Amino acid sequence: MSLLRLADWRAARSGLTGELLHPTTMRRTPAETVVRALLDHVEDALGDAGDLDLARTACQELLRHGNGAQIQRALMERTGSLRDVVTECVRQTQDG
Repeated sequence: MSLLRLADWRAARSGLTGELLHPTTMRRTPAETVVRALLDHVEDALGDAGDLDLARTACQELLRHGNGAQIQRALMERTGSLRDVVTECVRQTQDG
């Protein structure tokens, strides 16, 4: 259970730009490698459910553009304005 907590902490801290705990090697590994390994691991199930292409596309987009937390941190760093961050979050939510 403590390993799971460590992996969770690492993911929350590093997101997709840092290192994650690789589930099979139990070593810190670049997040992109871990995401791709997870996708490979569940590929058959995703294919059976008809979701493989959607999952691949979503993972590629996240790795290319980052997740919401990365975008918010970058905007905060650029503008120094929490108001701008919240405004962008609202815009993104409304745009879907």
